[in-house]
Amino acid sequence: MELNRKLPIRKVIRVMKRVLNALRREGPITAYRRLFVSQASGQADALPEMQPEHGRWRLGRLAPSVLAAWLVVDVGLRAMPVDQLGVSPIAAAQRFAGRRSPFRTNISIRIPAGSPGENAVRGNLPPTERRPPLRFSTDAWGYRRNPEVPVGAVPDLLFVGGDSFIYGANLSDEETLPAAFTRASGLLSYNGGRSHLIPATLADLDWLLSRFSSTPRRVVLVHLEQHRRRLPKRGLDSGIGVIADLKYVRYVATGWWDASPLSNATRRLFRRLADDKNLPNTYGQDIVAYALPDGRLILFRGSETFPARKPQTEAEIRGTAEFIHQWVRELEARGLQTHVLLLPTRFTVYGPWLEWGKLRAGVLQAVQDLHSLEAELRGRNVGTINGLRVFQGTAAGDVRTGELPFYREDNHWTPEGVDRIARVLADSLGHTRPEAHVAKRIEGVGRSATP
Repeated sequence: MELNRKLPIRKVIRVMKRVLNALRREGPITAYRRLFVSQASGQADALPEMQPEHGRWRLGRLAPSVLAAWLVVDVGLRAMPVDQLGVSPIAAAQRFAGRRSPFRTNISIRIPAGSPGENAVRGNLPPTERRPPLRFSTDAWGYRRNPEVPVGAVPDLLFVGGDSFIYGANLSDEETLPAAFTRASGLLSYNGGRSHLIPATLADLDWLLSRFSSTPRRVVLVHLEQHRRRLPKRGLDSGIGVIADLKYVRYVATGWWDASPLSNATRRLFRRLADDKNLPNTYGQDIVAYALPDGRLILFRGSETFPARKPQTEAEIRGTAEFIHQWVRELEARGLQTHVLLLPTRFTVYGPWLEWGKLRAGVLQAVQDLHSLEAELRGRNVGTINGLRVFQGTAAGDVRTGELPFYREDNHWTPEGVDRIARVLADSLGHTRPEAHVAKRIEGVGRSATP
């Protein structure tokens, strides 16, 4: 190759060794001035290997060539199945999603066993909790597939909101809340969960409802504790217009940009070097770790501790309640009997048994704030199920035994935690199956879902 003829690999290695030695010995600024600035001015301290050799190769040609090669490889890898090249299945599924869909249509991604929790990855910490194999599938409309619903069946109930807790991050198709609820209640439920990057608008809701041959009778609207909402003066986002179109374009562009196998590989390489030995691990600043009685760590990210760090005012709680109430009005205007499900963060559930320092008052206030939101909604005659009450009853025992309904190194719940909520929902809606039980986990997809 021409590059090898003009700049032999041995010479490149010698250059790299000299640069690294200079960095260790003199620091980056001094080394840069001596090796590169002096080279540009023709001084003797410059790297001889980088000086012109018969005018054939200069440093000024190397940098553009490396950038061009990087661009070719990066674009080429993006054109391949990125989920098989280290890109997360969620990022892969979000690439080129339809205008009203959260994911690409009719995909089935199998995630092999061994994937770590997102909080461990974010904090660049050695994972001690690994996932079993998972299946991430979508239907013909670009929503997460519920394998418990037969093809062509009209769902009895629709789940909306709840972000990754509803569409099921780190859960297989049969482990998501809509699937578990169908098993527990016998009601066919549709998974309308979307990413927090592109939350549902009224136009998205109307588009989805128009896909069904008849409108579902009920809907469960899921609200996550860390989301503080305020009803805009113009009302809920209609999802129509130039601004909405630009948001979609940004979503598609961001999805394409983030799903880069090459960038992911370089980030993983840098994280491996940032082990507090070669380089300082600055990623750990984003994660708070607590030791359970059995010695294992439970990791929390910033969004989980946010309600404790920033307690809500009464006005903020009322604002969130009014936002949810407006959604309830819109849903019921479309003929949907609405139930609201409040889901707490793991820190609000377990913080009272883990935090004994400066955040303790905050986490206790976060508990009260979620109960206050429930009271505000009930005061507006909104049927509400508070997930905090579901998990609070066993929280002390969960911490003591280490058997949690949530992952320790991820912010999401386990299949057992999903089943807890599913059974409570089924009971609250008056549709508990006598034979309802925690279904045995299967590796396959199961029955096809609507559509």
